[in-house]
Amino acid sequence: MEGRHGQQLALARLEGIGKDNLPFDPFLEEEEQLLEEEEHHDDEYDDEYDEDDDFDDEEEDDDDDDDDETDENNDSIYNRDGSLRRKKSTLATLRAGYPAGGLFAVLEIVGSQHKVTTDDLLVVHRLQPVDQYKIGSVHTFGGEGDNSKNILLVGSTHLTIAGMPYVPGAEVDVMVEEITQDAKVIIFKKRRRKHSQRKNGFRRDLTLLRILDIRLPEQYKDHKYVGRDSVDEIDHNELEDADNSPDTTVISPSSENTVKFDNNEKEDVGQSKLAKQ
Repeated sequence: MEGRHGQQLALARLEGIGKDNLPFDPFLEEEEQLLEEEEHHDDEYDDEYDEDDDFDDEEEDDDDDDDDETDENNDSIYNRDGSLRRKKSTLATLRAGYPAGGLFAVLEIVGSQHKVTTDDLLVVHRLQPVDQYKIGSVHTFGGEGDNSKNILLVGSTHLTIAGMPYVPGAEVDVMVEEITQDAKVIIFKKRRRKHSQRKNGFRRDLTLLRILDIRLPEQYKDHKYVGRDSVDEIDHNELEDADNSPDTTVISPSSENTVKFDNNEKEDVGQSKLAKQ
């Protein structure tokens, strides 16, 4: 990691060190010694008086069930607001400017554009028809033909593919997590000196989508890039063979590097130039 940018990444990496450790407690060693002495005393007491109590066993079983329920709630990979659960060290490293890695895309859904990556939660207008977009159903945006008119841009840490206006061949898998309504918005109108006022409430119909996977076009699937796990366990020798300067490939009908897709036939123009890039 040479140069100013590499030094900044190294400093950002250092921001997360020690964030997951417990706060310093000067009395921790004394408490551990006391606990060990109590456990040793309890073991000696149990050896002398070994009696079975069914009532106590039932209470312990109930407590174990409660602990299991709390553990199951804590094992979720998402927070209550739908965001991905990360460690404090990882969040500090990302806030300092370290690249999160993985693939990203700019997706157009119901007239709105969203920059998304894997595990993101999208809040969009309710998708119609509701029978098709049921809760738990998985849908793929992008691909070939008319379905490709949803992805405007895809990229990674070492490659960016911008569509003019769409990127054919790129795909994004989403899952419908919830169909609900937004918070109520109060609309209050008052007309002075007219003895007229009106108060209405409005709740927008929403669909919550979870991003499952992002796939590049077929000709760019083998390129190297920094993965999502780069923040937790980074391998500095992973991308030595990759080009450090990011590449940008623009897919435009008016440019020389054009990939044209017609309904009847497919024609690749400037494919050799795309391969050189």
